[in-house]
Amino acid sequence: MYVGVSRGAQITGVAVCSLALTWISFAFRIYVRLGILKFMGREDWITVAAMIVFSIFCSLCLRATVYGLGAHIFNISPDSLQTGFKITFVCELLYVVSTTITKLSIAAYFLRLSSKKYQRMVIYITTAVVLLFSTMYFFFLIFQCTPTRYFWTKWIHSVDPNPKCLDGRVIEAVTYAHCAVSAITDWSFGILPVFFVWNMQMNPRTKLSVVLILSLGFFASTATIVRIVYIKTLKATDDYSWEGINLAKWSMIEPAIAITAMNFATLRPMFKNVLRFASKSFDSNDEEAKRPSGESGTTMRTRNSVSAKDYSVEFAELLGLSRVGVTTHISAGGSQLEKDQLRKRFTLRKSMTKISQRNESQTELNAVSPMMPDDGIDWTGGIKATTVVTHDVS
Repeated sequence: MYVGVSRGAQITGVAVCSLALTWISFAFRIYVRLGILKFMGREDWITVAAMIVFSIFCSLCLRATVYGLGAHIFNISPDSLQTGFKITFVCELLYVVSTTITKLSIAAYFLRLSSKKYQRMVIYITTAVVLLFSTMYFFFLIFQCTPTRYFWTKWIHSVDPNPKCLDGRVIEAVTYAHCAVSAITDWSFGILPVFFVWNMQMNPRTKLSVVLILSLGFFASTATIVRIVYIKTLKATDDYSWEGINLAKWSMIEPAIAITAMNFATLRPMFKNVLRFASKSFDSNDEEAKRPSGESGTTMRTRNSVSAKDYSVEFAELLGLSRVGVTTHISAGGSQLEKDQLRKRFTLRKSMTKISQRNESQTELNAVSPMMPDDGIDWTGGIKATTVVTHDVS
């Protein structure tokens, strides 16, 4: 389709690596959701849509190299140039759709993790900004030329009356604005996890691991900034197929980083099971072994769920954290000294009881005196309740 040298192999390498990275991380995500957590949330289905759009986007970029993307424009035949720019036009639209759906998936996941009203407000506002600017930019790209097909037919004889495209400076300014908004929203989603764990009762290492794994999408803004540089470079040349190779590469890298980071943000439960990143809860044998020697009989335990003021049970499960709650031990029995003192106290009360009040006193004493019921539990030491606050130590 073209002659001379080409840099299309760079597109091939970036596309293959991006697809491999995103699909491998997505496979691990599905394993965590279905194999460990046993559910699929709305953010997972949005991620499925993002993966499909991104895969089509990368496939079309690979196809564009066949028609001259990466070669000098004067070495490409007119027919191939027309087909190549038609594919490029579709790729521009898919880039916008891919990055938008990815941000929607991140927003849906963060909404599931958020516990404060201000956190949800930040997510809603950020999502609204993303949708507004992405929609505007999407239609701007469609109508940058009049008629739309003039974007790819201008390289051959066009039969359209008075075709035209917007001035390059206008396209550049709008593209810069979209990139800036994209970077700001990436920073917003990257900083928000800090406030998720700011007041949580967990050790610093756990907080850092949670923040890092949730803020990986912040690095997508790096690719966005790099794209700005190559947009300026592309404006200064007429050899679009040759110079546009860098912009095409970073247009694939940006959503690839965001999708991969989004998938890795859901993998902490797997890290907990495989690499032991999170803490281990005490099993019943450990609790029995640590019970004071003076206690005997039956022990009943009630474990509360995670305190709402710290973080929800769902937050703990999604991120593979040990729950922070309260364990209450209710036990019967006591030391021999306590039993002897209790018997002496009751015996003294009996000796001081008047004969005329024997029936009344006997009823009262039976209600509180040491007894050994048929259930096999020694209640002579009284009933004890011990409350233990457990914390995540991962």
